Amino acid sequence: MGKRFGARVWLYPLWLLMLTLLCALGVWQLERAEQKRQWLTEQQGAALNNPTQAELEYALAGRQWVPVRLTGEWIPEEPLFLDNRTHEGRVGYEVLLPARLITGQALLVNLGWIEAPERRELKPGVARPTIAQLEGVIGRPVATYTLSERQLSADWRLQRLDTQQAGEQWQLQLEPWVLWLKRPAQRDMVPRLPGSATMAPERHLGYAVQWFALALTLVLIVGVLEWKAHKQPRKAG
Repeated sequence: MGKRFGARVWLYPLWLLMLTLLCALGVWQLERAEQKRQWLTEQQGAALNNPTQAELEYALAGRQWVPVRLTGEWIPEEPLFLDNRTHEGRVGYEVLLPARLITGQALLVNLGWIEAPERRELKPGVARPTIAQLEGVIGRPVATYTLSERQLSADWRLQRLDTQQAGEQWQLQLEPWVLWLKRPAQRDMVPRLPGSATMAPERHLGYAVQWFALALTLVLIVGVLEWKAHKQPRKAG
């Protein structure tokens, strides 16, 4: 019995490590699901009409996203394109333009997703919007995965949504917030509200169930192995 236990003792830390990892992944998916539900709830609230900077700061102090209706005009700058964004399996960009609000603030606006040209070096063609009434969700940029450490991979491509980097490119003093439009600025664009490009809360819950099921399976396997080990007859000495 002692020899059999000694032969297996090195497996216990490995089993415990695997169990801890599986449970941690399950808890992480539950937290992501709750975060997505909160995002969606905040984005469905009542919209603020042309809030002042103080009103907007107050609203964002207690939540991450605030629905707004803003009036302004488009600043005549060339669009920037947020790189490596996908939609339904297609590769594309999110289109960024600056707008100046009636309050005088310059704001980065995410117009939506557009499919990339077949050749990467080609810049997508985007018609400048004419509508000055902007309805969407405002908040701080969301941290996203990037394929490159370089913020600006071309003079028109951004690897990460960064208001400071975009402001330097446009030579504008931008507010630290981003406005995501609820309606596309042109026909072939897809609105990209915060979190809309990632998994829904239900998918996160599904993954959480899978991780916890694997943890339970591991516990059952270890339990069966231990039961069999204890049931084995001792050899006559």
